[in-house]
Amino acid sequence: MTEKPENTATYLLAKQVKQLPDVHRVKVVIVGAGNVGMAAAISILFKRLASELVLIDANEELARAEAEDISHAGAFLGNPKIVGTKDYLAASDAAVCVITAGGRQHDHQQSSEILGSNLDIFKSVVPNVCKYAPNSILIIVTSPVDILSYVALRLSGFPPHRVIGLGTFLDSCRFQYFIGEKLGISPSCVQAFVIGESSPVSVPVWSAVSVMGMQLKDINREIGGRMDPEGWSEVHSKVVACNQEMMTKKCNKWAAGVCVAEIVDAVVRNTCVSMTVSTYIMGCKHGLEKDIFMSLPCIIGRNGVQSYIRHCYTQEEQELTTKSCRSIYETQKSILGRLE
Repeated sequence: MTEKPENTATYLLAKQVKQLPDVHRVKVVIVGAGNVGMAAAISILFKRLASELVLIDANEELARAEAEDISHAGAFLGNPKIVGTKDYLAASDAAVCVITAGGRQHDHQQSSEILGSNLDIFKSVVPNVCKYAPNSILIIVTSPVDILSYVALRLSGFPPHRVIGLGTFLDSCRFQYFIGEKLGISPSCVQAFVIGESSPVSVPVWSAVSVMGMQLKDINREIGGRMDPEGWSEVHSKVVACNQEMMTKKCNKWAAGVCVAEIVDAVVRNTCVSMTVSTYIMGCKHGLEKDIFMSLPCIIGRNGVQSYIRHCYTQEEQELTTKSCRSIYETQKSILGRLE
């Protein structure tokens, strides 16, 4: 080398071309750098769904520290750009915005008890996110998820298909897990889902439970009912109790984070898979003439909720779904005046 290079980069990287805007980069924003937010972040990064991941939190020092920590291992995560900040400007042009911010439900606390404080948080968070990411898909994780998904819809002004609540997706995963456990087979062999409100009044759809196409109701006509000789109803009881048990033993985060990543995956890659997420239901459906968010098996793709699947529910399942709808609305109407 006869002459001193201008700088290391220009000498090392010969024949540099002008950088063009990369329209294929995918930005995912997570609002809330707490336990669930970080579980979602790690799950999204391990699936290599984001070219850029932005963590937004009121505690900017925490958000920056979490971003820096993950960035140190970025070479094994697809080399994403990871940013931690409290500035919503960083959400500009995001494809997906996941909202996990809010108070965490504590042991023996009803989700309705934290609704007021989380509503106040949403009244700040949602307009800020939507200001800078007006074309994004919103994924709501904060509890109570059905009510706050409705709140996010009202505050964002987004079309309903672009607001998705985590809903009973995790409940459905647990339902599959416990059915597989009882049968002694892998949960991936089981087709099963839970609908309605993500709460003790969620509805297990026993009429749809099958293993590789074989409906269990064809084997045991009373499955899940009061007269069931095998006591399958205990499976749904375990699903309902699971949240409480996890909160007692530890912070309930990893499974929720993985489920969030699956929804992000469906949106980013336009996979059009079916998931039981919380979606907007207009009046005169499911026995309740009110507009609410509740969980149904939905097709998720680039546009958000692209459609939902009609299922021939039994009369008992329909009655339980109506009860679940009413439970959602009874909680929801207590905060309607605060959304005006």
